[in-house]
Amino acid sequence: MNARSRLAVWLFTALAVVVILAVALAPTVLSWRLRTAVARSFAGSPQVSVQVNAPPWAIVTGALDGLNLDVRRAIAGRLPIEQLSLRLEDVDVDPGRLLRGDASAITRVGRGEGEVTLAQEDVQTFLASAKGVRRAVLRLDAGVITIEGDVRLGAVDLRVRMEGRLVVGSPTTVDLYVQTLTVSGVQIPREIGSVLVSSLNPLIALEGMPVPMRIESVAVEGGQVRLSVRIGETS
Repeated sequence: MNARSRLAVWLFTALAVVVILAVALAPTVLSWRLRTAVARSFAGSPQVSVQVNAPPWAIVTGALDGLNLDVRRAIAGRLPIEQLSLRLEDVDVDPGRLLRGDASAITRVGRGEGEVTLAQEDVQTFLASAKGVRRAVLRLDAGVITIEGDVRLGAVDLRVRMEGRLVVGSPTTVDLYVQTLTVSGVQIPREIGSVLVSSLNPLIALEGMPVPMRIESVAVEGGQVRLSVRIGETS
């Protein structure tokens, strides 16, 4: 074998090794950078896991076939989230932003679905910090939400107890629909106390998420609020 043949064999071998490494490492590299990008969408120190389904050249093109996200113990805006699970298809990312780990690395999602889970104690804390309900006590059970706390009306603090259910208020918000309202120990018609309820709604707002999403349904069970969400270009 002459020198030219040996060089050709060496180049072919090197190219084959590069291709094999690209195929093997591309999903790992994409997952690693996406974990950083998704984590930067939230406050605090969320636990993020990512599974990527994409060809090796997706590192350059930014076109992913599929993407599964699982985020735990995150804060979106001011809302603590117990868990966020998303299954996305036909996803585009910006390679430059992805390399930097920017929170805006995901630029388009063709379609997807998922679930947002909120823990009872986190919603209770959110009521006190973001909604101004002092000495808030919250209970979630069998589709019913019960809130008790001090609500300010003008210059007066009123002890309020509300029982009701959660309803989808808009594509990104959940409202409290009150069925029983007691103010300072006196039960009053829900219509009269609507001004008190309006100060709490929307009770939940999905802000600061890694991708736009719309709420399809809300369920209260087992001390948790579960939001079923859809993701896509119309979200």
